[in-house]
Amino acid sequence: MKTILEEIDESPKNLKNLTRAQLEQLAAEIRKTIIEVVSKNGGHLASNLGIVEITIVLHYILNIPPDKIIFDVGHQVYTHKLLTGRYKLFNTLRKYKGISGFPNSEESETDIFTTGHAGTAISAGIGIQTVEQERKNGAKTVVVIGDGSLTNGITFEGLNNLGTSKKNLLIILNDNNFSISKTRGSVSYYLTRLITMPVLAKSRDEIKEIIEKIPGGEQILKVSKDIEQKTKYLVIPGGFFEKLGIQYFGPIDGNDIHHLIDVIKNIIDKEGPIILHTITQKGKGYKPAEENPEKFHSIGTFNINSGYPLSTIKTTGSFVGEFLEQAGEKNDFYVITSAMEYGLGFDGFAKKFPERFFDVGIAESHSLIFASGIVKAGKRVFVGIYSTFLQRTYDQIFHDICLQKLPVVILVDRAGIVSGDGPTHQGIYDISFLRSIPEISVFSPYSLENLNNIMKIALQSKKPMVIRYPKELLPEKLDEIRQNGRFLCIGLGSIAQVAKQACLLLNQEGINLDFLPEDHVKPIDDKIKKILSEYDKVITCEEAILPGGFGTSILEFCNENNIQCKILRIGISDTFIETGSREEILESLELDVIGIMKKIRSFCEDA
Repeated sequence: MKTILEEIDESPKNLKNLTRAQLEQLAAEIRKTIIEVVSKNGGHLASNLGIVEITIVLHYILNIPPDKIIFDVGHQVYTHKLLTGRYKLFNTLRKYKGISGFPNSEESETDIFTTGHAGTAISAGIGIQTVEQERKNGAKTVVVIGDGSLTNGITFEGLNNLGTSKKNLLIILNDNNFSISKTRGSVSYYLTRLITMPVLAKSRDEIKEIIEKIPGGEQILKVSKDIEQKTKYLVIPGGFFEKLGIQYFGPIDGNDIHHLIDVIKNIIDKEGPIILHTITQKGKGYKPAEENPEKFHSIGTFNINSGYPLSTIKTTGSFVGEFLEQAGEKNDFYVITSAMEYGLGFDGFAKKFPERFFDVGIAESHSLIFASGIVKAGKRVFVGIYSTFLQRTYDQIFHDICLQKLPVVILVDRAGIVSGDGPTHQGIYDISFLRSIPEISVFSPYSLENLNNIMKIALQSKKPMVIRYPKELLPEKLDEIRQNGRFLCIGLGSIAQVAKQACLLLNQEGINLDFLPEDHVKPIDDKIKKILSEYDKVITCEEAILPGGFGTSILEFCNENNIQCKILRIGISDTFIETGSREEILESLELDVIGIMKKIRSFCEDA
């Protein structure tokens, strides 16, 4: 006998024929599927378990397409994928050539945008609904945001515009960090249901027209409105949104299918922008995730019965975190992150020096301006951020740090290829845009020994400084190969170990390559400048895009200084990277040992 989820996978429209009891059964089946797949593939678990009912009800009420759901950030779309014809593919989640862990418009027309960064959904929803309302086709747009998105400035820019635009946009606020008592929640639900009932809304408008015609009617309306608002705010924290011109309803239980259906059906056709505040339990349905949602926000493979990870792999970030923790005992500096305390490995420092650690939420731009203020006041600061999110801070690095010549140290984790998270999370673009900014020094360490030395330099740095490193643990040490060859291979940062292995194998073939591991991105290492002219051919290897990259800087230097050696740049072309493990992606890009050997061999043998 088929499960309800299997029947929906055959035809998503079957969802609309389910009873409320069957919808609850569907929620249980979805949770079971998500837990099983994430335990094998890794992924974002706790947030996806918390949003199951909201997603089911939206698909139950809306007609998708033409109606649209836009998920902010997007890591909470697993239920959405299961309800839109991807159940049979769900076991490929985050795998090479499998389905993405984020919305991906190339997978399905129901994934409106390919996204992975916070704060974008409201603005995008306004844009879509502007056109849909002009077409007058009745298509609805619903935006789903998490409470974490409310720490992001772009969200507030969107809310500000939405309130003045008056577009018919429904925002579901999925709040899994809000404490609500059963009594308060029940009162809020019944009040929200009452306020949103179409019959009541209609009669209220009609009554308003009648009262306005009575002498003194305007004053009566003003008093009644005042009473309504004051009563409403006894149970709902919506004053902020109402002031922006957005109708606020809730909070209601976001894990209660009955409450969600009742309220969303009442508000989905109302005019103007609306926000529905829902309270959900992160990790719902899986006890280990309920008890430790932070740990299960993004997790690798784990044992379902115990919740324990199947393997504990040390990362380069954990090494950096340990350095900061130890250095913090003798050095007075601050550490800042944007909602990535655990991912960056900074939790040890945070516990040991809570007064010197700041997690500012999903507010990357703010974190860097905040850091500039700290340095301006005479203190040192390290800012931790993933490479993909560093893209959002270009102007702050330029305007608030480098232009001011402030020695802020930016620790860029997840540099290079990132396993499992697809095109939105690759750390391959930072070198190119950072090289364009004056005053900044950029380092890409190739070993833990090398990274440790760079971190010590950072403690005394008098210039803006970026240290970029991969998630995967760097080798303990990496030496050069010098045998007076005609050819030189320079391996930058995380790809250096792979490049060295390729060189060793090519040397066994008699090609005679020298190899130099390199950590300087900008400025170019003086050591490299001195030796380039000694070689007939030079190969650069980097785990980053080639346009504007490290190899380009070597090419430019040789051209400007009339150095005649031929140069081969090995790296990533001007492209986006799809989902897969780092090893699989490197192989597909011919950046593994075999691929690098092939390119170098062809280059060196070509007269």
